[in-house]
Amino acid sequence: MGIFDNVVSAVSQHAGVNAEQHSSLLETAMQMFGNHAGLTGLVNNAESQGLGSVVSSWIGTGSNQPIAPDQVTGLLGQVQLQEIANRVGIPPAIASAALAHILPAIVDRVTPGGHLPQAA
Repeated sequence: MGIFDNVVSAVSQHAGVNAEQHSSLLETAMQMFGNHAGLTGLVNNAESQGLGSVVSSWIGTGSNQPIAPDQVTGLLGQVQLQEIANRVGIPPAIASAALAHILPAIVDRVTPGGHLPQAA
C-alpha cells in the first residue's frame, strides 16, 4: 500500500464534501504537503503561528495532536486555503474543516520515522 492509499484509509470523509471532492482534497493536500519543500513550509508556518508543537506531534512517533479548522486557516493562510478550496470546488470553511483531519494524517504518514523526508 502506498502513502496515498495509507492516508485515504486513515481519513474519513468530511460530511460537507462528496466522495469526488474528498479524493480531490486528499490529492491536492498530498501534492502540496507530501514532500520535503511542502512540509518544511508547513513546519515554518506552524512555528510562526504558535502551532509548532501541534505539527511536531504529527511528525513525531507519538500520538497526533488535533488542530481546529480556524487553526488550519492560520497555518495555511487565507490565500493558500482559498486556492485549495477553489481546486476542489468547496467553500474555504469546509476545506479548513476537512483539512483539520487530513493534514495530521498526511504529515504522519510521510514522516514515518519521525523525520522530514529528504529534499529531492
